[in-house]
Amino acid sequence: MSSIDRSTLVATSFFGATFNFVLASHLFGAWRSLPWEPASEWEGSGFSLDRDGARLICGLFSAYFTAASAISMFGLAGIIKRIPPFLRIYRNYLIGDFAFFTLVSCLASSATIDPSSRSNICEHISRQQDFLRDAVDLGLNAENCEQWFERGVMVFMAVLLFVIMIRLHFIFAVSRYYTQLVRSERSMHGAVPSTSSGLQFRRVYILPDQSRGDKELGCVDAPLYAPVPLAQVSSGMAKQLRANAEEVWVSRVQSPPQRVPSHSTDRQVTHSLVHQSPSFGPVHLTDEKL
Repeated sequence: MSSIDRSTLVATSFFGATFNFVLASHLFGAWRSLPWEPASEWEGSGFSLDRDGARLICGLFSAYFTAASAISMFGLAGIIKRIPPFLRIYRNYLIGDFAFFTLVSCLASSATIDPSSRSNICEHISRQQDFLRDAVDLGLNAENCEQWFERGVMVFMAVLLFVIMIRLHFIFAVSRYYTQLVRSERSMHGAVPSTSSGLQFRRVYILPDQSRGDKELGCVDAPLYAPVPLAQVSSGMAKQLRANAEEVWVSRVQSPPQRVPSHSTDRQVTHSLVHQSPSFGPVHLTDEKL
């Protein structure tokens, strides 16, 4: 992932953490400002909500946005410090929160589209004279309430669709960055153990053949391979490997040493181990790049 994409992830995560923290602070203030008065309630034609219920809703949403802000800071630390476990937790949270947000958005959209719901809301708003006085600048009054809400619903759905697309793209970006970090860690370790007994997979990179040798003179260079960890090469060589090399997984089965009779000499033991033929497994080629 390029530095620009990584900077975008950092900026987006920081914005999400700050935005969620601000929302949690405002909801917490609203939760504290509402007294526990079971006798007073807001009544409508289709619902009844007392102050206890309103305070409970404010408290739940405040806790939700506080947790979202904390996990966003957790993911921000994982992006900056390149910590895959932090990113895995952040990615899983983003997927779950995206599913919850999409479900709530669909339910809210279906509720606002229903004409009976709009009429009930407008009937309830017409009783709130203080709210209507504050909403004069927005062009909302008791006469044009339903038309105002109809236009507002269209804007609301367009904004929801835009937010859903942005969040989906962000989830893909975090998942891609997490996958790259996991692959980099595996390449640093060099080998990946397999579930089969005695079978071990090792990641190697094959560079394209740049010199084929002088075939007329019969001089063909034989390739020489040596294990070189990516952590020990320069940054330029590492970029060249990631850009040009082909990823290959080589499996090798290590056969157990042959048992030698107890009456054999040390020379015979050394000779049998030296001439023991190794067992090689298949070579698996993939088209992936690091």
